[in-house]
Amino acid sequence: MMIEDEYDLTDERLSDKYVCTEHFEDCYINKWIEDNGNRGTCTYCSRTVVPVVNMHAFIDFVRSKLSGRFCPIDDAGLFLASSFYDDEDEEIPGFHRVGPFIAPTYPEQYEDTVDMLCAYGLETSDSNLNSDIISCFNDNQWIKNDFFKEDLDEEFSRKWNSFVEIVKHQRRYTFFCSPQFVPQEEWRGDILTEIKELCESILLRLIPVGFIIYRGRPNEDLASCFSDFSDLTSPPSKYAKSNRMSAEGISLFYGAFDEDTVLREIKNYCNPMSIDVGEFSVTKALSVVDLSNIPSKLSFWMPKYYEEYKFLHKFHNNITHPSSIEDEQIYIPTQVFTEYLRYLSRGPIDGIVYQSSLTGKKNVVLFYDNHTSSEVVSLQKSQKKTL
Repeated sequence: MMIEDEYDLTDERLSDKYVCTEHFEDCYINKWIEDNGNRGTCTYCSRTVVPVVNMHAFIDFVRSKLSGRFCPIDDAGLFLASSFYDDEDEEIPGFHRVGPFIAPTYPEQYEDTVDMLCAYGLETSDSNLNSDIISCFNDNQWIKNDFFKEDLDEEFSRKWNSFVEIVKHQRRYTFFCSPQFVPQEEWRGDILTEIKELCESILLRLIPVGFIIYRGRPNEDLASCFSDFSDLTSPPSKYAKSNRMSAEGISLFYGAFDEDTVLREIKNYCNPMSIDVGEFSVTKALSVVDLSNIPSKLSFWMPKYYEEYKFLHKFHNNITHPSSIEDEQIYIPTQVFTEYLRYLSRGPIDGIVYQSSLTGKKNVVLFYDNHTSSEVVSLQKSQKKTL
């Protein structure tokens, strides 16, 4: 019996019951209650004039979400254990008994409904509410739908880690010929294409005209301050060093959305007497992939993109991990990804916004060099910061 069928057997007593946001810690569950209910009295805690929703609607919401991930073991298409085991003590690596069936050990599964509800933030401190929720589930053992299939975030993480290993230690310039990089299904792209399309779908934003971006340059001369655009914008290509998003010799415009982050980033790789900071104003709306715009709180109960955000959160942490300036090899995968995003996107992308590992605030890299940067930013002023 599927989850969505079970509620039809539930006592009609739930029709007259209402639940409020005080019982759940998950912000997305509470947001759903606020968006789909009204102010009233909670049946379970007797709070009045609070956001409440009818329990029928709440259970419909819960069962719809959970049925997208789990099914009872009777409906999972599992083989009978008796077809594989000769006796009760026999074990098969990677598999175990689940009731009368045999199942892989790695998929998410629960021997008890209470455990599943607890894992997904549905166990509360109110025993009556817990009983009403549990009563909507007649089955007691659950296993992930498509149990042989990886979750999207797990699949993408595995593919990205494989790609990192290839370009760092095996095939730097012909990685696209590697068997691990060639997609196995015609309808699936390689990992760079999949990440690019994911970023284009949910992380694109515009930096508006007039927005201020800060960029700094070390200066050992305390008596003078760089004030010309050419001195404070992207370096000439012959001076461009290997960086997080660009290889040596490739000039890009690195900056930050606040002055302190600029100073911290520069001091992380050198110890100058002073830093001259330029305040640049955006003169053309810029389309950027904003990796810092991933929700800080992720939950199964998010309306959409839960698995996508789970991967992007790990991906963002991976590519912005603190590293020493000597460890240039660690930048190779992100340099490749940046070029892929820059040149192979559906539409023009001007840069990437990402979180500083030093301040937690926003860095930005724009795909403009010493010459072309004047097309998108103008220097408003500069000032010296003595260290």
